[in-house]
Amino acid sequence: MADPDRIAQLRSLELFDQYPEERLRALSVYLEPLSFADAAEIFAEGSIGDGLYFVLSGRVRVTKSLGGGGRKDLASLGAGDCFGEMALLDAVARSAGAYASGPAELLRLKRDDLKSWLSADPSLAIQFFAELVQIQSRRLRRTSAELALLYDLSVLLTSPAATAATLLERALGRVLPHLDGDWSACAYTYNPYNEEMDLAGAAGPESFGPQAGALPSKTAPEQDWKDDRTLVLVLRSPARLLATLHLRAAAAPNEGRRAETLRTLSAVARLLTSALENIDSRADETLRRRLKTRNDVQSF
Repeated sequence: MADPDRIAQLRSLELFDQYPEERLRALSVYLEPLSFADAAEIFAEGSIGDGLYFVLSGRVRVTKSLGGGGRKDLASLGAGDCFGEMALLDAVARSAGAYASGPAELLRLKRDDLKSWLSADPSLAIQFFAELVQIQSRRLRRTSAELALLYDLSVLLTSPAATAATLLERALGRVLPHLDGDWSACAYTYNPYNEEMDLAGAAGPESFGPQAGALPSKTAPEQDWKDDRTLVLVLRSPARLLATLHLRAAAAPNEGRRAETLRTLSAVARLLTSALENIDSRADETLRRRLKTRNDVQSF
Protein backbone atom coordinates (compact mmCIF):
# COMPACT_ATOMS: atom_id res chain seq x y z
CA MET A 1 0.00 0.00 0.00
CA ALA A 2 1.30 3.44 -0.90
CA ASP A 3 2.39 5.55 2.05
CA PRO A 4 -0.20 8.33 1.45
CA ASP A 5 -2.96 5.71 1.53
CA ARG A 6 -1.78 4.37 4.87
CA ILE A 7 -1.54 7.91 6.30
CA ALA A 8 -5.12 8.55 5.15
CA GLN A 9 -6.21 5.33 6.86
CA LEU A 10 -4.59 6.40 10.12
CA ARG A 11 -6.28 9.78 9.87
CA SER A 12 -9.64 7.98 9.74
CA LEU A 13 -8.97 6.37 13.12
CA GLU A 14 -10.35 8.20 16.14
CA LEU A 15 -7.15 7.73 18.11
CA PHE A 16 -4.88 9.32 15.50
CA ASP A 17 -6.96 12.03 13.82
CA GLN A 18 -4.99 14.86 15.52
CA TYR A 19 -1.46 13.57 14.94
CA PRO A 20 1.03 15.32 12.58
CA GLU A 21 1.81 13.48 9.38
CA GLU A 22 5.45 12.75 10.26
CA ARG A 23 4.36 10.92 13.42
CA LEU A 24 1.82 8.88 11.50
CA ARG A 25 4.40 8.02 8.86
CA ALA A 26 6.69 6.70 11.57
CA LEU A 27 3.83 4.71 13.09
CA SER A 28 2.72 3.18 9.79
CA VAL A 29 5.77 0.91 9.55
CA TYR A 30 4.70 -0.85 12.76
CA LEU A 31 1.09 -1.53 11.78
CA GLU A 32 0.14 -5.00 10.56
CA PRO A 33 -2.86 -5.20 8.18
CA LEU A 34 -5.26 -8.09 8.86
CA SER A 35 -8.33 -9.37 7.01
CA PHE A 36 -11.12 -11.45 8.57
CA ALA A 37 -14.09 -13.23 7.05
CA ASP A 38 -17.56 -13.02 8.60
CA ALA A 39 -17.70 -14.61 12.09
CA ALA A 40 -13.93 -15.22 12.13
CA GLU A 41 -12.26 -15.06 15.54
CA ILE A 42 -9.92 -12.10 15.96
CA PHE A 43 -8.88 -13.13 19.44
CA ALA A 44 -10.38 -15.48 22.01
CA GLU A 45 -11.51 -14.64 25.51
CA GLY A 46 -8.79 -15.75 27.91
CA SER A 47 -5.98 -15.51 25.35
CA ILE A 48 -2.94 -13.43 26.23
CA GLY A 49 -3.19 -9.97 24.70
CA ASP A 50 -0.55 -9.01 22.15
CA GLY A 51 -1.60 -5.52 21.13
CA LEU A 52 -4.19 -3.01 20.03
CA TYR A 53 -6.50 -3.40 17.03
CA PHE A 54 -8.01 -0.72 14.77
CA VAL A 55 -11.04 -1.20 12.54
CA LEU A 56 -10.53 0.11 8.98
CA SER A 57 -13.73 -1.33 7.53
CA GLY A 58 -16.50 -3.72 8.51
CA ARG A 59 -17.68 -4.37 12.05
CA VAL A 60 -16.36 -6.26 15.08
CA ARG A 61 -18.40 -7.88 17.88
CA VAL A 62 -16.84 -7.92 21.34
CA THR A 63 -18.45 -10.70 23.39
CA LYS A 64 -18.28 -12.23 26.86
CA SER A 65 -19.01 -15.89 27.66
CA LEU A 66 -21.97 -16.69 29.89
CA GLY A 67 -22.85 -19.70 31.95
CA GLY A 68 -24.40 -22.48 29.90
CA GLY A 69 -22.31 -21.82 26.82
CA GLY A 70 -23.97 -18.62 25.61
CA ARG A 71 -22.28 -15.30 24.86
CA LYS A 72 -23.28 -11.68 25.51
CA ASP A 73 -22.41 -8.88 23.11
CA LEU A 74 -20.53 -6.13 24.94
CA ALA A 75 -19.86 -3.82 22.00
CA SER A 76 -20.31 -3.45 18.27
CA LEU A 77 -17.36 -1.57 16.74
CA GLY A 78 -17.00 -0.04 13.30
CA ALA A 79 -14.56 1.87 11.13
CA GLY A 80 -12.41 4.26 13.19
CA ASP A 81 -12.78 2.33 16.47
CA CYS A 82 -10.04 0.55 18.39
CA PHE A 83 -10.18 -2.35 20.85
CA GLY A 84 -7.93 -4.62 22.89
CA GLU A 85 -6.09 -1.66 24.44
CA MET A 86 -5.49 -3.30 27.83
CA ALA A 87 -2.88 -5.51 26.14
CA LEU A 88 -0.75 -2.39 25.63
CA LEU A 89 -0.22 -2.12 29.38
CA ASP A 90 0.56 -5.73 30.25
CA ALA A 91 0.48 -9.25 28.84
CA VAL A 92 -2.80 -10.13 30.56
CA ALA A 93 -5.53 -12.52 29.51
CA ARG A 94 -8.26 -11.01 27.33
CA SER A 95 -11.44 -10.43 29.34
CA ALA A 96 -13.62 -10.84 26.21
CA GLY A 97 -13.44 -12.27 22.71
CA ALA A 98 -13.61 -10.38 19.41
CA TYR A 99 -15.18 -11.63 16.18
CA ALA A 100 -15.73 -10.17 12.74
CA SER A 101 -19.33 -9.23 11.96
CA GLY A 102 -19.17 -9.45 8.19
CA PRO A 103 -15.85 -9.07 6.35
CA ALA A 104 -13.52 -6.79 8.31
CA GLU A 105 -10.20 -5.06 7.63
CA LEU A 106 -8.07 -4.28 10.68
CA LEU A 107 -4.68 -2.96 11.69
CA ARG A 108 -2.78 -4.43 14.64
CA LEU A 109 -0.23 -2.53 16.74
CA LYS A 110 1.78 -4.86 18.96
CA ARG A 111 2.89 -3.78 22.41
CA ASP A 112 6.64 -3.84 21.67
CA ASP A 113 6.14 -1.90 18.44
CA LEU A 114 4.16 0.77 20.27
CA LYS A 115 7.03 1.15 22.74
CA SER A 116 9.47 1.61 19.85
CA TRP A 117 7.27 4.29 18.26
CA LEU A 118 6.72 6.19 21.50
CA SER A 119 10.34 6.01 22.63
CA ALA A 120 11.32 8.52 19.94
CA ASP A 121 9.30 11.28 21.64
CA PRO A 122 8.20 11.17 25.33
CA SER A 123 5.59 13.90 24.71
CA LEU A 124 4.05 11.63 22.08
CA ALA A 125 3.47 8.98 24.74
CA ILE A 126 1.58 11.46 26.90
CA GLN A 127 -0.68 12.44 24.00
CA PHE A 128 -1.27 8.82 22.95
CA PHE A 129 -2.34 7.57 26.38
CA ALA A 130 -4.40 10.72 27.05
CA GLU A 131 -6.37 10.04 23.84
CA LEU A 132 -6.73 6.39 24.78
CA VAL A 133 -8.12 7.30 28.21
CA GLN A 134 -10.70 9.58 26.58
CA ILE A 135 -11.86 6.74 24.33
CA GLN A 136 -12.16 4.40 27.32
CA SER A 137 -14.07 7.07 29.24
CA ARG A 138 -16.64 7.39 26.44
CA ARG A 139 -17.08 3.62 26.41
CA LEU A 140 -17.62 3.56 30.16
CA ARG A 141 -20.28 6.25 29.85
CA ARG A 142 -22.10 4.22 27.21
CA THR A 143 -21.86 1.08 29.35
CA SER A 144 -23.14 2.97 32.39
CA ALA A 145 -26.09 4.30 30.40
CA GLU A 146 -26.96 0.78 29.21
CA LEU A 147 -26.72 -0.65 32.73
CA ALA A 148 -28.95 2.15 34.03
CA LEU A 149 -31.50 1.39 31.33
CA LEU A 150 -31.56 -2.35 32.04
CA TYR A 151 -31.79 -1.75 35.80
CA ASP A 152 -34.62 0.76 35.35
CA LEU A 153 -36.46 -1.67 33.10
CA SER A 154 -35.87 -4.60 35.47
CA VAL A 155 -37.39 -2.62 38.35
CA LEU A 156 -40.42 -1.93 36.16
CA LEU A 157 -40.80 -5.59 35.26
CA THR A 158 -40.92 -6.61 38.91
CA SER A 159 -44.13 -4.57 39.27
CA PRO A 160 -47.24 -6.52 38.24
CA ALA A 161 -48.86 -5.53 34.97
CA ALA A 162 -52.36 -6.78 34.22
CA THR A 163 -51.96 -6.78 30.45
CA ALA A 164 -49.27 -6.79 27.81
CA ALA A 165 -50.43 -3.36 26.63
CA THR A 166 -49.97 -1.90 30.12
CA LEU A 167 -46.47 -3.35 30.38
CA LEU A 168 -45.34 -2.09 26.98
CA GLU A 169 -46.74 1.40 27.50
CA ARG A 170 -44.83 1.71 30.77
CA ALA A 171 -41.68 0.24 29.22
CA LEU A 172 -41.56 2.82 26.42
CA GLY A 173 -41.42 5.60 28.98
CA ARG A 174 -38.48 3.92 30.70
CA VAL A 175 -36.48 3.06 27.58
CA LEU A 176 -36.50 6.29 25.56
CA PRO A 177 -34.75 8.56 28.11
CA HIS A 178 -31.75 6.21 28.17
CA LEU A 179 -31.16 6.14 24.40
CA ASP A 180 -28.52 8.35 22.81
CA GLY A 181 -30.31 11.18 20.97
CA ASP A 182 -33.98 12.04 20.58
CA TRP A 183 -36.29 9.08 19.92
CA SER A 184 -39.98 8.37 19.59
CA ALA A 185 -41.59 4.95 19.93
CA CYS A 186 -44.84 3.03 19.77
CA ALA A 187 -45.73 -0.53 20.71
CA TYR A 188 -48.28 -2.98 19.30
CA THR A 189 -49.51 -6.21 20.84
CA TYR A 190 -50.60 -9.14 18.73
CA ASN A 191 -54.27 -10.07 19.08
CA PRO A 192 -54.51 -13.80 18.27
CA TYR A 193 -58.32 -13.72 18.04
CA ASN A 194 -58.48 -11.43 15.00
CA GLU A 195 -54.79 -11.77 13.96
CA GLU A 196 -54.25 -8.01 14.10
CA MET A 197 -51.85 -5.68 15.89
CA ASP A 198 -53.42 -3.48 18.58
CA LEU A 199 -51.78 -0.22 19.61
CA ALA A 200 -50.44 -0.54 23.18
CA GLY A 201 -48.89 2.89 23.67
CA ALA A 202 -46.61 5.58 22.29
CA ALA A 203 -43.96 7.95 23.63
CA GLY A 204 -41.94 10.82 22.22
CA PRO A 205 -42.80 13.68 19.87
CA GLU A 206 -43.41 11.67 16.69
CA SER A 207 -46.51 9.66 15.92
CA PHE A 208 -45.90 6.66 13.68
CA GLY A 209 -46.26 2.92 13.35
CA PRO A 210 -48.07 0.37 11.24
CA GLN A 211 -51.82 0.49 10.85
CA ALA A 212 -53.67 -1.95 13.09
CA GLY A 213 -53.97 -5.22 11.24
CA ALA A 214 -50.59 -4.93 9.51
CA LEU A 215 -48.72 -8.02 10.65
CA PRO A 216 -44.93 -8.13 10.42
CA SER A 217 -43.70 -10.69 7.95
CA LYS A 218 -43.30 -14.13 9.48
CA THR A 219 -40.03 -14.47 7.58
CA ALA A 220 -38.67 -11.05 8.61
CA PRO A 221 -35.64 -10.90 10.91
CA GLU A 222 -36.18 -10.22 14.59
CA GLN A 223 -34.76 -6.72 14.19
CA ASP A 224 -34.98 -4.74 10.98
CA TRP A 225 -34.30 -1.11 10.11
CA LYS A 226 -37.24 -0.10 7.93
CA ASP A 227 -35.52 3.15 6.94
CA ASP A 228 -32.45 5.08 8.07
CA ARG A 229 -34.23 6.42 11.19
CA THR A 230 -36.52 3.59 12.26
CA LEU A 231 -35.95 0.31 14.06
CA VAL A 232 -38.56 -2.42 14.51
CA LEU A 233 -38.15 -5.02 17.24
CA VAL A 234 -40.29 -8.15 16.92
CA LEU A 235 -40.99 -9.91 20.22
CA ARG A 236 -41.82 -13.60 19.84
CA SER A 237 -42.29 -16.54 22.15
CA PRO A 238 -41.53 -20.03 20.83
CA ALA A 239 -45.25 -20.42 20.15
CA ARG A 240 -46.31 -17.12 18.59
CA LEU A 241 -45.80 -13.45 17.90
CA LEU A 242 -46.24 -11.32 21.06
CA ALA A 243 -45.65 -7.69 20.16
CA THR A 244 -43.67 -5.22 18.06
CA LEU A 245 -41.80 -2.09 19.12
CA HIS A 246 -41.21 0.70 16.60
CA LEU A 247 -38.53 3.27 17.44
CA ARG A 248 -37.60 6.30 15.36
CA ALA A 249 -34.67 8.67 15.83
CA ALA A 250 -35.11 12.41 15.24
CA ALA A 251 -32.02 12.29 13.01
CA ALA A 252 -30.59 9.30 11.15
CA PRO A 253 -27.87 7.74 13.34
CA ASN A 254 -24.50 6.83 11.85
CA GLU A 255 -23.53 3.19 11.42
CA GLY A 256 -21.76 2.92 14.77
CA ARG A 257 -24.55 4.52 16.78
CA ARG A 258 -27.15 2.42 14.97
CA ALA A 259 -25.28 -0.80 15.78
CA GLU A 260 -24.84 0.17 19.44
CA THR A 261 -28.51 1.14 19.75
CA LEU A 262 -29.58 -2.17 18.21
CA ARG A 263 -27.32 -4.09 20.58
CA THR A 264 -28.82 -2.30 23.60
CA LEU A 265 -32.39 -2.72 22.36
CA SER A 266 -31.81 -6.41 21.72
CA ALA A 267 -31.23 -6.81 25.47
CA VAL A 268 -34.39 -4.78 26.12
CA ALA A 269 -36.32 -7.03 23.72
CA ARG A 270 -35.21 -10.17 25.57
CA LEU A 271 -36.39 -8.75 28.92
CA LEU A 272 -39.73 -7.65 27.51
CA THR A 273 -40.30 -10.95 25.72
CA SER A 274 -39.78 -12.84 28.98
CA ALA A 275 -42.18 -10.50 30.80
CA LEU A 276 -44.83 -10.87 28.07
CA GLU A 277 -44.52 -14.66 28.22
CA ASN A 278 -45.13 -14.47 31.98
CA ILE A 279 -48.26 -12.37 31.42
CA ASP A 280 -49.48 -14.91 28.86
CA SER A 281 -48.81 -17.75 31.29
CA ARG A 282 -50.72 -16.03 34.10
CA ALA A 283 -53.64 -15.31 31.77
CA ASP A 284 -53.75 -18.95 30.65
CA GLU A 285 -53.67 -20.13 34.26
CA THR A 286 -56.50 -17.74 35.20
CA LEU A 287 -58.57 -19.00 32.27
CA ARG A 288 -57.97 -22.64 33.26
CA ARG A 289 -59.07 -21.93 36.84
CA ARG A 290 -62.24 -20.23 35.63
CA LEU A 291 -63.07 -23.13 33.31
CA LYS A 292 -62.43 -25.62 36.10
CA THR A 293 -64.67 -23.65 38.48
CA ARG A 294 -67.42 -23.48 35.86
CA ASN A 295 -67.18 -27.23 35.17
CA ASP A 296 -67.24 -27.98 38.91
CA VAL A 297 -70.39 -25.86 39.34
CA GLN A 298 -72.11 -27.49 36.39
CA SER A 299 -71.31 -31.00 37.58
CA PHE A 300 -72.60 -30.14 41.07
